[in-house]
Amino acid sequence: MHHAARSLSTLLAVVLAASGLAACGSDKPAVCDDVDTLQSSVDNLKDAQVSENGLNAVKADLTQIQQDLRQLSTDAKAEFGDDVSKVETAMTSLRSSVAAAKSDRTASSLSAVRTAIEGVTSSLSAMQDAVSDTC
Repeated sequence: MHHAARSLSTLLAVVLAASGLAACGSDKPAVCDDVDTLQSSVDNLKDAQVSENGLNAVKADLTQIQQDLRQLSTDAKAEFGDDVSKVETAMTSLRSSVAAAKSDRTASSLSAVRTAIEGVTSSLSAMQDAVSDTC
C-alpha cells in the first residue's frame, strides 16, 4: 500500500509539473486570443454569399463580429487603439452597407457589401500585424 501511495504522489507531481509547463507557454495577452476569435468570425463572413438571400447570414455574422470586436476593444484599446479604431470604422461601414442592401437590393448595393467586407478583412490584417510582436 505504501508503494501505491508513493506512485500516486509521483504521478500527481508529474501531472502538476506538466500543467505548470503548459500554463507557462500560454501566458500570452488576451488580445492574442481576441484577434484569433475575431479572425475566425471574419472568415465566416468572407465565406457568406453576398446575394439577396445571403444578407441574413451576413447580418448574423455581423452580430458575432461586433461581440468579438467589443472584447478586442476592451483588451487592446490602450495599447492598440489606432488599429482597433480602424477595424471599428470598417465594421461601421459594413453595417451601413448591409443596411442599405437590405432596404434596396441592387447589384450596386450588394457590391458595396463585398467591398466593405474587404475593408474589414484588410483592417483586421493590419491589426494582426500590429499585435504580432505581442503574440
